[in-house]
Amino acid sequence: MEYLIVIIVLYLIGAISPAVLITQKVLGIDIRDVNSKSAGTSNAVITLGLKYGTLVGVLDILKGAIPVLILRLIFPDNDIIWFVGGLSAVVGHIYPIHLGFHGGKGTATFGGLLFAVAPVYALGLLIIFAILTVALDYIAVSTLLVIIVVPIAMYFQHYSYISIVLVSLYVILSFYKHFNNYVRIYKKQEVGLRATFSKD
Repeated sequence: MEYLIVIIVLYLIGAISPAVLITQKVLGIDIRDVNSKSAGTSNAVITLGLKYGTLVGVLDILKGAIPVLILRLIFPDNDIIWFVGGLSAVVGHIYPIHLGFHGGKGTATFGGLLFAVAPVYALGLLIIFAILTVALDYIAVSTLLVIIVVPIAMYFQHYSYISIVLVSLYVILSFYKHFNNYVRIYKKQEVGLRATFSKD
């Protein structure tokens, strides 16, 4: 029963979409109609610019981090429920029921989960992510390169196999959600980081 409660509550928290709310407030449009058509941090940066895009990213991270920190306090020795809860928030972000199951890609919320579970490790990944994004110019590419190592690192850090499998499933889902980005990159239609900065 406790797992079911955690799944439902964190899914609903994850379904809250700062990208949709802030874009509607600032530009009066639905962010899911423009650019990558995703209600997440990377599209918010492209659509709104760095200032509001960063705000969206911070809020997306917090909705993954704060609930998992609470779960860690309640269940200090059960990493499975941490990842079940955190990934429920990620799924809520990607497939929000009140937005027709059309949300973001879950990267920032997943990052919040990692910060709550292993902050030092997550900070290292964030630094690597930033370096790769600057070097490669595309957030979608650096995202995949960073998250693909997470379940591998979890194995060597002796997390439960169930948690590793759950994170691995998210990695597959993330690749699927970013696939159109990779197609646009191949066709040279994706807006890169440098183009985004030049807008501000």
